[in-house]
Amino acid sequence: MVESSVYLDTSSIVKRYVGERGSLAADHIYAKAEAREHPIVMSLWNIGEVLGVFDRYFSRELITEDALRQSIQHFLAESQKMIRLGSMQILPLSAKILVEAYIHVLKHHIYQADALQIVTAKAAGCELFISADSHLLKIVRDEGLAALNIERQEDDVRRHL
Repeated sequence: MVESSVYLDTSSIVKRYVGERGSLAADHIYAKAEAREHPIVMSLWNIGEVLGVFDRYFSRELITEDALRQSIQHFLAESQKMIRLGSMQILPLSAKILVEAYIHVLKHHIYQADALQIVTAKAAGCELFISADSHLLKIVRDEGLAALNIERQEDDVRRHL
């Protein structure tokens, strides 16, 4: 993956497929990735989390069953297309990444999912980490990565990319 790749955490990915605060920034990120200006990186872990968020939105009646199906189909189809274009990379869960994530869980007192995302972004050499989770972003910055909040810094996301 190129040096200017961008790591999107689960909250940022969801915004691409469900209209909410930060969705315009997510659309911008995906457009830049499709143009091969800033490829997107995510962990294989994110796929299950994204599907889980979509399902949770449906369970809470925040989206309809039709919207659930459309969100899942759009997410999977677009991810597949972008992988073929070289605009997206999905990193596997290797033993090395898992062990490094365990260290981050204990070091930062965070969930395994967040630790996996930090370690994956670092392993891929991402230039930027994007999330809506302020606590996670602070830890990402402490780990030496540039980070932006997709909800609170939408203009900065668009300017940076």
